[in-house]
Amino acid sequence: MTGTKFLDQPRGVRLIAATEFWERFSYYGFTGLATLFMAADPATGGLGMEKSATLKLFGITVGMIFMAPLLGGWIADRLIGPFRSVIIGCLGLAGANFLLAAAGTPAAHAAGLQFVLFYCGLAAMIVGAGMFKSNVGSLMGQLFTPGDHRRKNGFMLFYMGINMGAFCAPYGAGTLGERTGWAWGFLSAGVGMMIGLFTLLWLSRGLFETFIKPLPKQAGSTEASVWRDPGVKLVLIMVFFTAIYMIGQQTYGGVMNLYVRDRVDKMVLGFDVPTTWFLSLNPLIIILGGPFVSKYWAKHDLTAKRLPAITKIFTGTVLMALSYVLMVAVDMQAGGGLVAPIWIVVFYLVITLAELCVFPIGLAEISQRAPKRVTGVLMGLWVFTMGFGSLCAGWLGGTLADVPAWVMFATLAGGGTLNAIALFAAEPMIRRKLNLT
Repeated sequence: MTGTKFLDQPRGVRLIAATEFWERFSYYGFTGLATLFMAADPATGGLGMEKSATLKLFGITVGMIFMAPLLGGWIADRLIGPFRSVIIGCLGLAGANFLLAAAGTPAAHAAGLQFVLFYCGLAAMIVGAGMFKSNVGSLMGQLFTPGDHRRKNGFMLFYMGINMGAFCAPYGAGTLGERTGWAWGFLSAGVGMMIGLFTLLWLSRGLFETFIKPLPKQAGSTEASVWRDPGVKLVLIMVFFTAIYMIGQQTYGGVMNLYVRDRVDKMVLGFDVPTTWFLSLNPLIIILGGPFVSKYWAKHDLTAKRLPAITKIFTGTVLMALSYVLMVAVDMQAGGGLVAPIWIVVFYLVITLAELCVFPIGLAEISQRAPKRVTGVLMGLWVFTMGFGSLCAGWLGGTLADVPAWVMFATLAGGGTLNAIALFAAEPMIRRKLNLT
Protein backbone atom coordinates (compact mmCIF):
# COMPACT_ATOMS: atom_id res chain seq x y z
CA MET A 1 0.00 0.00 0.00
CA THR A 2 1.08 3.55 -0.63
CA GLY A 3 0.61 6.63 1.48
CA THR A 4 1.85 7.99 4.75
CA LYS A 5 3.56 5.38 6.92
CA PHE A 6 3.59 5.14 10.70
CA LEU A 7 6.72 3.32 11.82
CA ASP A 8 6.80 1.67 8.38
CA GLN A 9 3.13 0.73 8.59
CA PRO A 10 0.31 1.09 6.03
CA ARG A 11 -1.63 4.33 6.00
CA GLY A 12 -4.42 4.03 8.53
CA VAL A 13 -2.67 2.07 11.27
CA ARG A 14 -2.13 5.25 13.27
CA LEU A 15 -5.79 6.16 12.77
CA ILE A 16 -7.08 2.80 14.03
CA ALA A 17 -4.66 2.87 16.97
CA ALA A 18 -5.89 6.36 17.88
CA THR A 19 -9.53 5.28 17.60
CA GLU A 20 -8.80 2.32 19.86
CA PHE A 21 -7.04 4.65 22.31
CA TRP A 22 -10.17 6.77 22.68
CA GLU A 23 -12.45 3.73 22.86
CA ARG A 24 -10.36 2.35 25.72
CA PHE A 25 -10.28 5.78 27.39
CA SER A 26 -14.07 5.89 27.20
CA TYR A 27 -14.62 2.30 28.32
CA TYR A 28 -12.08 2.32 31.16
CA GLY A 29 -13.41 5.69 32.27
CA PHE A 30 -16.74 3.92 32.67
CA THR A 31 -15.38 0.81 34.41
CA GLY A 32 -13.29 2.86 36.82
CA LEU A 33 -16.17 5.08 37.89
CA ALA A 34 -19.25 2.84 37.58
CA THR A 35 -19.11 0.93 40.87
CA LEU A 36 -17.93 3.99 42.80
CA PHE A 37 -20.80 6.04 41.35
CA MET A 38 -23.36 3.31 42.03
CA ALA A 39 -22.32 2.92 45.67
CA ALA A 40 -21.76 6.64 46.39
CA ASP A 41 -24.04 8.66 48.65
CA PRO A 42 -26.83 10.42 46.69
CA ALA A 43 -25.78 13.63 48.46
CA THR A 44 -22.58 13.50 46.36
CA GLY A 45 -24.46 12.76 43.14
CA GLY A 46 -24.18 8.96 43.44
CA LEU A 47 -26.93 6.36 43.32
CA GLY A 48 -26.65 5.06 46.90
CA MET A 49 -26.90 1.39 45.92
CA GLU A 50 -25.90 -1.36 48.36
CA LYS A 51 -22.54 -3.04 47.79
CA SER A 52 -24.12 -6.40 46.95
CA ALA A 53 -26.44 -4.92 44.31
CA THR A 54 -23.62 -2.77 42.93
CA LEU A 55 -21.29 -5.71 42.33
CA LYS A 56 -23.98 -7.94 40.84
CA LEU A 57 -25.25 -5.26 38.45
CA PHE A 58 -21.72 -4.31 37.43
CA GLY A 59 -20.88 -7.97 36.78
CA ILE A 60 -23.99 -8.44 34.63
CA THR A 61 -23.25 -5.28 32.65
CA VAL A 62 -19.60 -6.07 31.95
CA GLY A 63 -20.52 -9.67 31.22
CA MET A 64 -22.99 -8.55 28.57
CA ILE A 65 -20.46 -6.05 27.21
CA PHE A 66 -18.08 -8.92 26.45
CA MET A 67 -20.82 -11.21 25.16
CA ALA A 68 -22.41 -8.65 22.84
CA PRO A 69 -19.54 -8.78 20.28
CA LEU A 70 -20.82 -12.21 19.18
CA LEU A 71 -23.96 -10.50 17.86
CA GLY A 72 -22.05 -7.40 16.75
CA GLY A 73 -19.72 -9.50 14.64
CA TRP A 74 -22.63 -11.31 13.00
CA ILE A 75 -24.37 -8.01 12.18
CA ALA A 76 -21.18 -6.68 10.60
CA ASP A 77 -20.46 -9.86 8.64
CA ARG A 78 -23.99 -10.29 7.32
CA LEU A 79 -25.67 -6.89 7.20
CA ILE A 80 -23.70 -3.63 7.38
CA GLY A 81 -19.95 -4.32 7.35
CA PRO A 82 -17.28 -3.55 9.95
CA PHE A 83 -16.81 0.17 9.23
CA ARG A 84 -20.45 1.11 9.80
CA SER A 85 -20.51 -1.18 12.83
CA VAL A 86 -17.53 0.63 14.37
CA ILE A 87 -19.21 4.00 13.76
CA ILE A 88 -22.37 2.78 15.53
CA GLY A 89 -20.17 1.42 18.32
CA CYS A 90 -18.46 4.77 18.82
CA LEU A 91 -21.82 6.55 18.98
CA GLY A 92 -23.13 3.99 21.47
CA LEU A 93 -20.12 4.29 23.77
CA ALA A 94 -20.15 8.09 23.68
CA GLY A 95 -23.91 8.25 24.19
CA ALA A 96 -23.67 5.82 27.09
CA ASN A 97 -21.21 8.00 28.96
CA PHE A 98 -23.30 11.11 28.27
CA LEU A 99 -26.36 9.37 29.74
CA LEU A 100 -24.34 8.28 32.78
CA ALA A 101 -23.09 11.85 33.17
CA ALA A 102 -26.67 13.10 33.08
CA ALA A 103 -27.59 10.55 35.78
CA GLY A 104 -25.06 12.16 38.11
CA THR A 105 -26.39 15.71 37.79
CA PRO A 106 -28.44 17.50 40.48
CA ALA A 107 -31.20 18.05 37.91
CA ALA A 108 -31.60 14.30 37.34
CA HIS A 109 -31.73 13.62 41.07
CA ALA A 110 -34.24 16.41 41.63
CA ALA A 111 -36.48 15.01 38.89
CA GLY A 112 -36.05 11.42 40.09
CA LEU A 113 -34.63 10.37 36.71
CA GLN A 114 -31.16 9.26 37.83
CA PHE A 115 -31.90 5.53 37.63
CA VAL A 116 -33.71 5.79 34.28
CA LEU A 117 -30.75 7.63 32.77
CA PHE A 118 -28.31 5.23 34.41
CA TYR A 119 -29.95 2.06 33.07
CA CYS A 120 -30.31 3.61 29.60
CA GLY A 121 -26.59 4.40 29.77
CA LEU A 122 -25.75 0.79 30.63
CA ALA A 123 -27.86 -0.46 27.72
CA ALA A 124 -26.15 1.94 25.32
CA MET A 125 -22.74 0.84 26.64
CA ILE A 126 -23.56 -2.81 25.90
CA VAL A 127 -24.75 -2.02 22.36
CA GLY A 128 -21.79 0.25 21.63
CA ALA A 129 -19.22 -2.22 22.92
CA GLY A 130 -20.85 -5.07 21.02
CA MET A 131 -20.63 -3.21 17.72
CA PHE A 132 -17.13 -1.84 18.30
CA LYS A 133 -15.12 -4.63 19.94
CA SER A 134 -15.84 -7.32 17.36
CA ASN A 135 -15.17 -5.17 14.30
CA VAL A 136 -12.33 -2.71 14.84
CA GLY A 137 -9.83 -5.57 14.45
CA SER A 138 -11.40 -6.41 11.09
CA LEU A 139 -10.79 -2.84 9.92
CA MET A 140 -7.20 -3.14 11.06
CA GLY A 141 -6.78 -6.33 9.05
CA GLN A 142 -8.03 -4.62 5.88
CA LEU A 143 -4.99 -2.32 5.94
CA PHE A 144 -2.62 -5.19 5.15
CA THR A 145 -2.24 -7.22 1.98
CA PRO A 146 -1.87 -11.02 2.29
CA GLY A 147 1.66 -11.91 3.37
CA ASP A 148 2.51 -8.36 4.49
CA HIS A 149 5.37 -8.81 6.98
CA ARG A 150 4.36 -5.61 8.79
CA ARG A 151 1.12 -7.13 10.10
CA LYS A 152 2.49 -8.29 13.50
CA ASN A 153 4.12 -4.93 14.25
CA GLY A 154 0.96 -3.18 13.15
CA PHE A 155 -1.14 -5.15 15.60
CA MET A 156 1.45 -4.42 18.29
CA LEU A 157 0.83 -0.70 17.72
CA PHE A 158 -2.89 -1.45 17.88
CA TYR A 159 -2.37 -3.23 21.22
CA MET A 160 -0.34 -0.25 22.47
CA GLY A 161 -3.27 2.01 21.62
CA ILE A 162 -5.54 -0.24 23.68
CA ASN A 163 -3.34 -0.14 26.75
CA MET A 164 -2.37 3.52 26.50
CA GLY A 165 -6.06 4.44 26.48
CA ALA A 166 -6.69 2.15 29.45
CA PHE A 167 -3.69 3.66 31.27
CA CYS A 168 -4.77 7.28 30.74
CA ALA A 169 -8.46 6.82 31.61
CA PRO A 170 -8.02 6.62 35.42
CA TYR A 171 -5.95 9.82 35.45
CA GLY A 172 -8.39 11.70 33.20
CA ALA A 173 -11.95 10.50 33.59
CA GLY A 174 -11.26 8.80 36.92
CA THR A 175 -9.74 11.84 38.60
CA LEU A 176 -12.45 14.17 37.31
CA GLY A 177 -15.17 11.81 38.49
CA GLU A 178 -13.79 11.31 41.98
CA ARG A 179 -12.55 14.83 42.66
CA THR A 180 -14.80 17.15 40.61
CA GLY A 181 -18.04 15.22 40.27
CA TRP A 182 -19.27 11.93 38.82
CA ALA A 183 -20.93 13.68 35.90
CA TRP A 184 -17.66 15.33 34.85
CA GLY A 185 -15.84 12.00 34.79
CA PHE A 186 -18.41 10.29 32.58
CA LEU A 187 -18.68 13.41 30.42
CA SER A 188 -14.93 13.41 29.73
CA ALA A 189 -15.10 9.72 28.74
CA GLY A 190 -17.89 10.50 26.28
CA VAL A 191 -16.07 13.50 24.83
CA GLY A 192 -12.97 11.35 24.35
CA MET A 193 -14.96 8.82 22.33
CA MET A 194 -16.43 11.59 20.17
CA ILE A 195 -12.90 12.86 19.44
CA GLY A 196 -12.01 9.36 18.29
CA LEU A 197 -15.15 9.13 16.14
CA PHE A 198 -14.68 12.50 14.42
CA THR A 199 -11.03 11.70 13.73
CA LEU A 200 -11.98 8.33 12.22
CA LEU A 201 -14.65 9.88 9.97
CA TRP A 202 -12.33 12.69 8.89
CA LEU A 203 -9.28 10.60 7.97
CA SER A 204 -10.75 7.27 6.84
CA ARG A 205 -11.71 8.17 3.26
CA GLY A 206 -10.49 5.50 0.85
CA LEU A 207 -8.93 3.32 3.54
CA PHE A 208 -11.43 0.51 3.95
CA GLU A 209 -13.12 -1.96 1.65
CA THR A 210 -16.68 -1.42 0.43
CA PHE A 211 -18.93 -3.91 2.17
CA ILE A 212 -20.72 -6.47 0.01
CA LYS A 213 -23.36 -8.68 1.60
CA PRO A 214 -22.36 -12.35 1.46
CA LEU A 215 -24.33 -14.77 -0.68
CA PRO A 216 -26.55 -17.35 1.06
CA LYS A 217 -24.80 -20.62 1.89
CA GLN A 218 -25.16 -23.35 -0.68
CA ALA A 219 -26.88 -26.62 0.16
CA GLY A 220 -24.50 -29.36 1.17
CA SER A 221 -22.04 -27.01 2.87
CA THR A 222 -19.35 -28.86 4.80
CA GLU A 223 -18.80 -26.09 7.35
CA ALA A 224 -19.83 -28.38 10.21
CA SER A 225 -16.78 -30.53 9.51
CA VAL A 226 -14.40 -27.79 10.67
CA TRP A 227 -15.53 -28.35 14.25
CA ARG A 228 -13.87 -31.76 14.10
CA ASP A 229 -10.52 -30.17 13.26
CA PRO A 230 -7.96 -30.93 16.05
CA GLY A 231 -6.88 -27.29 16.21
CA VAL A 232 -10.47 -26.15 16.68
CA LYS A 233 -10.99 -28.76 19.39
CA LEU A 234 -7.89 -27.47 21.20
CA VAL A 235 -9.24 -23.91 21.09
CA LEU A 236 -12.59 -25.06 22.49
CA ILE A 237 -10.80 -26.83 25.36
CA MET A 238 -8.83 -23.64 26.01
CA VAL A 239 -12.08 -21.65 26.03
CA PHE A 240 -13.51 -23.92 28.74
CA PHE A 241 -10.56 -23.61 31.13
CA THR A 242 -10.06 -19.91 30.37
CA ALA A 243 -13.70 -19.12 31.16
CA ILE A 244 -13.12 -20.46 34.68
CA TYR A 245 -9.81 -18.58 34.93
CA MET A 246 -11.56 -15.32 33.96
CA ILE A 247 -13.70 -15.38 37.11
CA GLY A 248 -10.56 -14.40 39.02
CA GLN A 249 -9.27 -12.09 36.31
CA GLN A 250 -12.41 -9.96 35.94
CA THR A 251 -12.51 -8.37 39.40
CA TYR A 252 -10.71 -5.10 38.59
CA GLY A 253 -13.61 -2.69 38.18
CA GLY A 254 -15.88 -4.38 40.71
CA VAL A 255 -14.56 -6.29 43.73
CA MET A 256 -11.05 -4.82 43.70
CA ASN A 257 -12.21 -1.27 42.98
CA LEU A 258 -14.49 -1.21 46.03
CA TYR A 259 -11.84 -3.00 48.12
CA VAL A 260 -9.31 -0.28 47.31
CA ARG A 261 -11.88 2.39 48.14
CA ASP A 262 -12.78 0.89 51.52
CA ARG A 263 -9.75 -1.05 52.77
CA VAL A 264 -6.57 0.52 51.37
CA ASP A 265 -4.57 3.38 52.85
CA LYS A 266 -4.40 5.67 49.82
CA MET A 267 -2.43 8.45 51.51
CA VAL A 268 1.02 8.41 49.86
CA LEU A 269 3.56 11.12 50.75
CA GLY A 270 0.74 13.36 51.92
CA PHE A 271 -1.30 12.87 48.73
CA ASP A 272 -4.66 11.08 48.77
CA VAL A 273 -4.43 8.81 45.72
CA PRO A 274 -7.77 8.49 43.87
CA THR A 275 -9.18 4.96 43.89
CA THR A 276 -9.35 4.81 40.09
CA TRP A 277 -5.60 5.40 39.73
CA PHE A 278 -4.91 1.87 40.90
CA LEU A 279 -6.67 0.58 37.77
CA SER A 280 -3.88 2.09 35.66
CA LEU A 281 -1.46 -0.51 37.05
CA ASN A 282 -2.85 -3.26 34.81
CA PRO A 283 -2.25 -1.54 31.44
CA LEU A 284 1.06 -0.09 32.66
CA ILE A 285 2.38 -3.56 33.52
CA ILE A 286 1.14 -4.90 30.17
CA ILE A 287 2.97 -2.13 28.30
CA LEU A 288 6.21 -2.60 30.25
CA GLY A 289 6.13 -6.35 30.82
CA GLY A 290 4.48 -7.65 27.67
CA PRO A 291 7.66 -7.77 25.54
CA PHE A 292 9.57 -9.66 28.25
CA VAL A 293 6.81 -12.24 28.73
CA SER A 294 6.58 -12.71 24.97
CA LYS A 295 10.35 -13.20 24.70
CA TYR A 296 10.34 -15.73 27.55
CA TRP A 297 7.61 -17.87 26.00
CA ALA A 298 9.22 -17.71 22.56
CA LYS A 299 12.39 -19.23 24.05
CA HIS A 300 10.47 -21.73 26.20
CA ASP A 301 8.41 -23.04 23.26
CA LEU A 302 11.54 -24.27 21.48
CA THR A 303 12.12 -26.97 24.10
CA ALA A 304 8.59 -27.47 25.46
CA LYS A 305 7.50 -31.07 26.07
CA ARG A 306 3.90 -30.19 26.85
CA LEU A 307 1.46 -28.33 24.59
CA PRO A 308 2.72 -24.71 24.75
CA ALA A 309 -0.78 -23.19 24.78
CA ILE A 310 -1.94 -25.40 27.66
CA THR A 311 1.30 -24.73 29.58
CA LYS A 312 0.80 -20.98 29.29
CA ILE A 313 -2.82 -21.08 30.44
CA PHE A 314 -1.80 -23.35 33.32
CA THR A 315 0.94 -20.89 34.32
CA GLY A 316 -1.47 -17.97 34.15
CA THR A 317 -4.04 -19.82 36.25
CA VAL A 318 -1.43 -20.61 38.92
CA LEU A 319 -0.33 -16.96 39.01
CA MET A 320 -3.93 -15.81 39.31
CA ALA A 321 -4.49 -18.16 42.25
CA LEU A 322 -1.27 -16.93 43.91
CA SER A 323 -2.37 -13.30 43.55
CA TYR A 324 -5.45 -14.07 45.65
CA VAL A 325 -3.47 -16.14 48.15
CA LEU A 326 -1.45 -12.96 48.63
CA MET A 327 -4.62 -10.93 49.16
CA VAL A 328 -5.93 -13.46 51.71
CA ALA A 329 -2.74 -13.05 53.75
CA VAL A 330 -2.72 -9.26 53.37
CA ASP A 331 -6.37 -8.82 54.36
CA MET A 332 -6.13 -11.15 57.35
CA GLN A 333 -2.93 -9.47 58.53
CA ALA A 334 -4.54 -6.02 58.32
CA GLY A 335 -7.46 -7.11 60.48
CA GLY A 336 -9.65 -4.05 60.98
CA GLY A 337 -6.95 -1.66 59.77
CA LEU A 338 -6.08 -0.37 56.32
CA VAL A 339 -3.92 -2.26 53.82
CA ALA A 340 -0.67 -0.70 52.60
CA PRO A 341 -0.97 0.32 48.92
CA ILE A 342 2.23 -1.55 47.98
CA TRP A 343 0.33 -4.83 48.36
CA ILE A 344 -2.22 -3.73 45.75
CA VAL A 345 0.68 -2.94 43.41
CA VAL A 346 2.10 -6.43 43.98
CA PHE A 347 -1.34 -7.98 43.44
CA TYR A 348 -1.76 -6.21 40.10
CA LEU A 349 1.76 -7.19 39.08
CA VAL A 350 1.11 -10.89 39.65
CA ILE A 351 -2.39 -11.04 38.17
CA THR A 352 -1.38 -8.98 35.12
CA LEU A 353 1.51 -11.36 34.44
CA ALA A 354 -1.14 -14.09 34.63
CA GLU A 355 -3.23 -12.24 32.05
CA LEU A 356 -0.23 -12.00 29.70
CA CYS A 357 0.11 -15.79 29.89
CA VAL A 358 -3.51 -16.40 28.95
CA PHE A 359 -5.45 -13.91 26.86
CA PRO A 360 -2.94 -13.10 24.07
CA ILE A 361 -2.11 -16.81 23.81
CA GLY A 362 -5.67 -17.68 22.87
CA LEU A 363 -5.73 -15.03 20.15
CA ALA A 364 -2.48 -16.40 18.72
CA GLU A 365 -3.68 -20.02 18.80
CA ILE A 366 -6.93 -19.12 17.06
CA SER A 367 -5.14 -17.19 14.31
CA GLN A 368 -2.68 -20.07 13.84
CA ARG A 369 -4.89 -23.16 14.08
CA ALA A 370 -8.47 -22.16 13.21
CA PRO A 371 -9.83 -22.56 9.66
CA LYS A 372 -10.60 -19.12 8.25
CA ARG A 373 -14.37 -19.63 8.03
CA VAL A 374 -14.70 -20.13 11.81
CA THR A 375 -11.99 -17.73 12.98
CA GLY A 376 -14.52 -14.99 13.76
CA VAL A 377 -16.72 -17.32 15.79
CA LEU A 378 -13.76 -18.61 17.80
CA MET A 379 -12.50 -15.06 18.41
CA GLY A 380 -15.97 -14.22 19.67
CA LEU A 381 -15.94 -17.24 21.98
CA TRP A 382 -12.55 -16.19 23.32
CA VAL A 383 -13.87 -12.73 24.20
CA PHE A 384 -16.99 -14.45 25.58
CA THR A 385 -14.82 -16.00 28.32
CA MET A 386 -14.29 -12.50 29.73
CA GLY A 387 -18.04 -11.98 29.78
CA PHE A 388 -18.59 -15.25 31.60
CA GLY A 389 -15.88 -14.34 34.10
CA SER A 390 -17.40 -10.91 34.71
CA LEU A 391 -20.87 -12.36 35.31
CA CYS A 392 -19.54 -14.90 37.80
CA ALA A 393 -17.21 -12.43 39.54
CA GLY A 394 -20.07 -9.96 39.95
CA TRP A 395 -22.42 -12.61 41.33
CA LEU A 396 -19.75 -13.97 43.68
CA GLY A 397 -18.75 -10.50 44.87
CA GLY A 398 -22.36 -9.53 45.47
CA THR A 399 -23.14 -12.76 47.31
CA LEU A 400 -20.10 -12.40 49.58
CA ALA A 401 -20.36 -8.62 49.97
CA ASP A 402 -21.16 -8.79 53.69
CA VAL A 403 -18.44 -11.25 54.75
CA PRO A 404 -14.75 -10.43 55.34
CA ALA A 405 -12.92 -9.73 52.08
CA TRP A 406 -10.45 -12.56 52.63
CA VAL A 407 -13.31 -15.06 52.20
CA MET A 408 -13.88 -13.78 48.66
CA PHE A 409 -10.16 -13.88 47.93
CA ALA A 410 -9.86 -17.41 49.34
CA THR A 411 -12.76 -18.56 47.15
CA LEU A 412 -11.07 -17.19 44.04
CA ALA A 413 -7.71 -18.69 45.05
CA GLY A 414 -9.31 -22.08 45.66
CA GLY A 415 -11.20 -22.05 42.37
CA GLY A 416 -8.06 -21.08 40.48
CA THR A 417 -6.06 -23.85 42.15
CA LEU A 418 -8.63 -26.51 41.26
CA ASN A 419 -8.76 -25.24 37.67
CA ALA A 420 -4.96 -25.40 37.40
CA ILE A 421 -4.84 -28.95 38.80
CA ALA A 422 -7.52 -30.12 36.35
CA LEU A 423 -5.75 -28.51 33.40
CA PHE A 424 -2.36 -29.96 34.36
CA ALA A 425 -3.84 -33.44 34.73
CA ALA A 426 -5.76 -33.22 31.44
CA GLU A 427 -2.87 -32.00 29.26
CA PRO A 428 -1.36 -35.45 28.43
CA MET A 429 -4.77 -36.77 27.37
CA ILE A 430 -5.46 -33.64 25.29
CA ARG A 431 -2.10 -33.96 23.54
CA ARG A 432 -2.60 -37.68 22.89
CA LYS A 433 -6.21 -37.45 21.67
CA LEU A 434 -5.65 -34.46 19.39
CA ASN A 435 -2.15 -35.47 18.27
CA LEU A 436 -0.93 -31.87 18.45
CA THR A 437 2.40 -30.26 19.29
